[in-house]
Amino acid sequence: MTDPADYKIRPASAGDINQIMGLEEGSIAHPWQREEISRLITEENKCALVTDDNGRVVCYIGCDIVLDEADIGNLVTDEKERGRGLATELMKSLLEYLRQRGVRKVFLEVESTNLPAIRVYEKCGFKRSGLRKGYYGTGRDAILMDCEF
Repeated sequence: MTDPADYKIRPASAGDINQIMGLEEGSIAHPWQREEISRLITEENKCALVTDDNGRVVCYIGCDIVLDEADIGNLVTDEKERGRGLATELMKSLLEYLRQRGVRKVFLEVESTNLPAIRVYEKCGFKRSGLRKGYYGTGRDAILMDCEF
């Protein structure tokens, strides 16, 4: 098993869009459109980081930044790469980047049944702050989480 330190974490580029879309389409019920992913990469108030394995995007995270707050939209790891700590390392890198930009509070939503993701978020300092019933569809609730620096 490859150590997470062997992967490169870097800002996403336009050349990564197809791979990011592939990650989303294989993991998320309602994947983002190409334009949304492109904006994560190109707009000043947005950010996207990827975990790169020799040119192959194996994990990505995207967020919106408003003043001193950020909202994480998606964190997706290639199904074959899960359980290696890549999402945790990528989240830590994003949080450090956001701290350096002056962000003081980060928000996200996670499906209440997604226990691996919840563990990643809690390991990175996120606390549960609320619940949105039916956010992901009937009977599929979202746990609201936030992290303050």
